[in-house]
Amino acid sequence: MATVILRNDNIKVNVPAGMSLRQVALKTGASMEFGCLRGECTLCVATVDTGMEYLSALNSKEITAFELLGNKSGSIRLMCQCKVEKDEGEIVISYLATC
Repeated sequence: MATVILRNDNIKVNVPAGMSLRQVALKTGASMEFGCLRGECTLCVATVDTGMEYLSALNSKEITAFELLGNKSGSIRLMCQCKVEKDEGEIVISYLATC
């Protein structure tokens, strides 16, 4: 299992491949806020501090959202769209905590 660290909430959890970062946040009670859940509102934008290589590739919804946001850093993802791709590694995420 991969290890996901939600830095803002000091949460560390092991998760299987195929789980979205949204599912991880909801499962752990993290303070990440979600809106549309379809990758259109960008409310769940997060920075991948380390471990991008263990996540699914950017999808078209993320690419469109990041173009609209003007972000070209390559280190942000939408937690509702991004999935853990491998059963190994450590993924560290930072986001705007709202609770």
